[in-house]
Amino acid sequence: MIGILVVDDHPAVRAGLAGLLRSEPGLVCLATADTAAAGLEAARRLEPAVVLVDYGLPDHDGLTLCSDLKALPNPPRVLVYSAFARPRLVPAAAVAGADAMLDKGAPAEELFETIRRVARGAGQLPDPPREVIERSFARLGPEEIVLLGMAINGAPPDEIAAASKTHLDDTRRQLRTLLGRLQGGSVEQEVVTVRSPTMQVAPPAPVG
Repeated sequence: MIGILVVDDHPAVRAGLAGLLRSEPGLVCLATADTAAAGLEAARRLEPAVVLVDYGLPDHDGLTLCSDLKALPNPPRVLVYSAFARPRLVPAAAVAGADAMLDKGAPAEELFETIRRVARGAGQLPDPPREVIERSFARLGPEEIVLLGMAINGAPPDEIAAASKTHLDDTRRQLRTLLGRLQGGSVEQEVVTVRSPTMQVAPPAPVG
């Protein structure tokens, strides 16, 4: 069984996803959380295999939570499952350590398959369009460009630290700073102005 934690601030989405996951053999929803802080605490306690993370959370954005999840002693796989899972988010998602992204409008079967793929370590972020990379590079200094390049190519923080001959904690801090630089304000503003998810989910299964 693949244990899953759902982090989303919409009650209907959390309930719907819990029911949807219960309906699929081999998947189990261990818990749901409505904030990044609650999600991180649940991940520490339950050690899920996969965490579904929405981007727009009330206390932190989903990629900041992803970065925190990946710093846990037993880090889960992270699927950014959001209406904002778009190509321009890929560089920041790579820096945060996300294993995959999926739009909430995707069919349920695609969600199930992506969860299974991520759980077995075969998750992969889409290649960001050239113009997205160019815009990202234009905002960064030389050292940050090197960090971003390694992250986009799938290097985890420990490999980046070894390659750059820095302590892992220092590398994590550099990546966290880079994540903030990449996100800027455009995506956060869109989250504020467009809060309605497009996903259609099944109602939660009856208890018992």
